[in-house]
Amino acid sequence: MTILMLETIDDDAMAVLKNAAPVLVSPSPDAHGHDLPFEKVTAIVTRGLGQLDRALIEKCPDLKVIARCGAGLNNLDLVAAAERDIRVIHAPGINAAAVAEHALMLMLMTVRNGFGTGTEVKQENWACREEFSGDDMSGKRVCIVGGGNIGQRTAELCRAFDMDVTICGRHGKGINGLKAALTQHLPDSDIVSLHIPLSPETRHLISGDLLASFKAGAVLINTARGELVHTADLVDALNGGQLKAYAADVIEGGAPKSDDPIIAHPRSVVTPHVAALTRRTYRAMGLFTARNVVSALTDGNPDPFSVYGGTA
Repeated sequence: MTILMLETIDDDAMAVLKNAAPVLVSPSPDAHGHDLPFEKVTAIVTRGLGQLDRALIEKCPDLKVIARCGAGLNNLDLVAAAERDIRVIHAPGINAAAVAEHALMLMLMTVRNGFGTGTEVKQENWACREEFSGDDMSGKRVCIVGGGNIGQRTAELCRAFDMDVTICGRHGKGINGLKAALTQHLPDSDIVSLHIPLSPETRHLISGDLLASFKAGAVLINTARGELVHTADLVDALNGGQLKAYAADVIEGGAPKSDDPIIAHPRSVVTPHVAALTRRTYRAMGLFTARNVVSALTDGNPDPFSVYGGTA
């Protein structure tokens, strides 16, 4: 029994794994480029960068478990895992509070213009207050896109600010149901906050006609996945004034290049995918995942909540 790590995790979580089995740490998240004893690997654990794809799964003939210390699973090949009856372990919901707080922070930074004015003061421009354009959060209409753990927690925080909250989910009607709900609510929403997983259906969901249907001057918040938003269309919406601002913790394609148009845009605020990396949440996600990987490999009874598909 050997566990392959594609990325480092919390020290206490790593200790849980090391107490159960030998642990190999790949020199980089791309394990393909390294000479590792794949034939011995029974579990692979990653966070958000390591791509646990079909090719890597097929390199490991004794593989029993693949895992991500987080909720989203778009960097794991779930089809290839299912074909081999390989269990998929993750940590849904544990990051909900941290990501929801980050989404609210981004709303405050844009609606209240905290980022812009704070930057101006650092540049010795106290006079920027004469052109201050921030507004109250109270009374704003916010459309929460996605009714999962993070979306629901974000809605709770927004209600505490006396905001008018609408949650747009699929509600059993699939992607077409979600698009229909967005078409209905976007024209009246001051803030739109994305909290849905990335899939072939949701890739570039926010583009073209949907962006054109946003209320003029609305703010778009994205703490989910960068690929949910079509970059070129987003830039057009910002330049044309359809959107007042874009604030995100993610960006299409991962780490941006120096000339990325979203990073450079004067009405964007982007943080480097840190919403769930608070000390408390980072540790909790790692421990939950590690303990259930060990359980899946040993007694075969991981927490059903940790098993993708909901069955142990």
